[in-house]
Amino acid sequence: YGLGLPVDSGDTLPDGRTFKTVEDFKKLILADPEQIARSITEKLMVYSTGHTVGFTDAKAINAILADAKKSDYGLRTLVHSIVASELFLTK
Repeated sequence: YGLGLPVDSGDTLPDGRTFKTVEDFKKLILADPEQIARSITEKLMVYSTGHTVGFTDAKAINAILADAKKSDYGLRTLVHSIVASELFLTK
């Protein structure tokens, strides 16, 4: 494995922040847990309803995230909040 060229694992995120190593990338991603929770919530909502999440669903997504924030965005809370949401029940 040591015979090849070194791997360049650095890059720039869409918001302009840069990282050089995988550890730096992890730190940048984990710096904003709400962004991770929002992405997971939207993906779970699409998976569970079969419909894409649009701008009209922002209020429901924000309510789910507000509820999940109380438990530090735990996955169990996210799933429970999604299933109990009006968005899930009506799509």
